Amino acid sequence: MGTRDGELWTRRELLALGTTDDGIRRAVGDGTLVRLRPGVYADAARREGMSPEQRHLDDIRAAVTGDRSVVSHQSAAVVHRLGLWNPDLTLVHTTVDRPRGGKRTTRRHLHAASLPGDHVTTVDGLPVTTVARTVADLGRTLSFEAAVCVGDSAVRSGAVTAAEVHDAVAVGSRAGRRAATRVVTFLDGLSGSVGESRSRVMLHAMGFPPPRLQVALYDESGRFLARPDFLWDVGVIGEFDGFVKYSELVPTGSTPRRVLFEEKRREDLLRSHGWVVVRWVWADLAAPHALAERIRRAFELAAALPDPRTW
Repeated sequence: MGTRDGELWTRRELLALGTTDDGIRRAVGDGTLVRLRPGVYADAARREGMSPEQRHLDDIRAAVTGDRSVVSHQSAAVVHRLGLWNPDLTLVHTTVDRPRGGKRTTRRHLHAASLPGDHVTTVDGLPVTTVARTVADLGRTLSFEAAVCVGDSAVRSGAVTAAEVHDAVAVGSRAGRRAATRVVTFLDGLSGSVGESRSRVMLHAMGFPPPRLQVALYDESGRFLARPDFLWDVGVIGEFDGFVKYSELVPTGSTPRRVLFEEKRREDLLRSHGWVVVRWVWADLAAPHALAERIRRAFELAAALPDPRTW
């Protein structure tokens, strides 16, 4: 059976190609086709090479075929290509503009809520909630940490402002509005990645004062030194090291080994100018109390040292 890259098959299309209903059932049974919903299928081999987000896009297209609902929540975030932390993509989320009547099935979560026309847009042919409405919905329904990650990503991309998200939160039900408002007030587009957003939430939860983000540092002669992820004026710098920094996002002409070398050289340079540097990785965020203790020791050390020689 042939395939079309990036598209799904409907039963009508398969029958028009000469396949029978028995043939479709056999293809599903032997794993050649994946049934995404009644009458909509995808090529199994193609899906095996896709990321969870790409497979979810297939699921979304299958779910809204011939439908009047609007893609929303986690599914809308995938369509808008926003950063998500540990997303649950088992269900396709859509919303209909009505006060009640939402329902959940094994493949879909249909939300019923007020949905003004200016909260809906079209992306790649899909009706989807705007970025502002998407972040507002997730602020109501996700954990604070996960909602901040997607919200920071949206603001960082330039697609929306925190004020626009705040306006979207004010529409509709009061349920979850307080939680969403708390998320909005915490958003910062200078947070450079999901890992940095999770770090900000951890620092807040552990009682640290808010750090400054992406501050350009220069030595006494005016030479640029670095732009650290997190900076406290008491003399402490925090750096989140996601593995992606040393893999997929390596600049053209460089290597992961070279990028790692430059990162360590930059750290030595900052220390030589009087800064105390703390680095952490994904695994450290799973043990926040231990990481917080390391950062507190850095604060204590910085308090006993002269002010950093940078501006």
